[in-house]
Amino acid sequence: MIDPRVASGLRDIPPSAMIPRERMLETLRKTFASFGFVPIETPHIERMEVLTGKGAGSDEVLRQIFEVTNKGGTPGELALRFDLTVPLARFVARHVDQLGTPFKRYAIGSVFRGERPAKGRFREFTQCDFDTVGTESVVADAETAQVIHDSLAAIGLDGFTLCLNNRKILDGLLDSFGVIDRKSAVLRALDKLGKIGREGVLSELTATESTGATLSDDHARALLDFVEQGKGSGETVLTMAEDRLSSHATAAEGIANLRQVLELLDAAGVPQNRVTIDLGLARGLDYYTGIVFETTVDGWERFGSISSGGRYDDLASLYIKRRLPGVGASIGLDRLIALMEEAKRLPTSATTVPVLVAQFPGVNPGTSVRLAARLRAAGIGAEVYPEPISIGKQMGYGSNRGHKLAVIVGPDEDANQVFNLRMLATRHEDKGLAWSTLEDSIRSALGILEQHEAHEPTPPGPTG
Repeated sequence: MIDPRVASGLRDIPPSAMIPRERMLETLRKTFASFGFVPIETPHIERMEVLTGKGAGSDEVLRQIFEVTNKGGTPGELALRFDLTVPLARFVARHVDQLGTPFKRYAIGSVFRGERPAKGRFREFTQCDFDTVGTESVVADAETAQVIHDSLAAIGLDGFTLCLNNRKILDGLLDSFGVIDRKSAVLRALDKLGKIGREGVLSELTATESTGATLSDDHARALLDFVEQGKGSGETVLTMAEDRLSSHATAAEGIANLRQVLELLDAAGVPQNRVTIDLGLARGLDYYTGIVFETTVDGWERFGSISSGGRYDDLASLYIKRRLPGVGASIGLDRLIALMEEAKRLPTSATTVPVLVAQFPGVNPGTSVRLAARLRAAGIGAEVYPEPISIGKQMGYGSNRGHKLAVIVGPDEDANQVFNLRMLATRHEDKGLAWSTLEDSIRSALGILEQHEAHEPTPPGPTG
């Protein structure tokens, strides 16, 4: 027999995880749409040259691309997409005349990377992207941060921190050192600070050949001092950056951008304690040119960023001569779900409906089907148990699946057109309710259960 296990780094998703996952996706779609973003879809398979063009991704990402070759196909011609941003740039370059600008899109779908599997890291995972293309406005930068915040809040995440930086500040610092030509290598090394620590990054920055950074020891230490001091509340950090780089025009642009973004987020009602500046935040991809974002869950930073992104003003130039600046971010759904599972904050249920309609032995199944149809017509999800087995087993099925209520109609109830309503968690049962009250009785019972659940103690969450 064939071993049914999945390949390393991939996984099956059972209903208990898929149901809350689908609810999160619905919440994200609603949040994105509420800001005016519209959905698009691009192929899972792209031409290799689209994904590997200069500036499309860092060397590390490009090494993780899954090549796709069909029988008789040309090796190296096709590959699975590794993110949704590069396909967006291609899409906009091809359709910009019909789309117009600014163009605001969201896309949710699988991406593929041949990286080493780890907790919260998979070879196939879902990204939830939103981008604004065709404007350099700081309003679009701030809105991107606001959408990240509002999306995570709508999902029900309590404690998280949205980190901001602007690549132009680091560009200015490197330019002042006279090493701007080594920017890509320096920023990739700096992006590892949280993983390998100061000494590890210092070693990479001063390496003579392996990384291409090749900074002097003094410059490397000055860079690390700058980024380590550049973490915290907005104005304090920005004032420090101004004092250090006041004469550099590019850095001044980045500082002014962050200051405006903070003001706009405050105007939008985003809590100040959820936003911080991190001047060491670089993001590993080469195509970012301005503001960058990264979001972690408080107390669960070891999972890494659950949302990231930034401004990329030159990416579409790979595919079109017209300049199409853009800004956007991605929410990593799978990493977020893995985190919530470990934190015991992921709702568990193996059903999508609150009501189980039992099929009582000896009662015409048409009765159960008719009552369930009435509930669905009233907007209340209902499942009919398919076989007239013992009621005890049917109730056990409902409890195990996560149904909240059970409608039971035995021979006597069928003759009198009444039903019994059982709360499966407590086994409390109201008997002899008239069929005419079915919808109202169910709504009332669900309301009582929702109030009870709202007052239950919250289990330890991602904040802790």
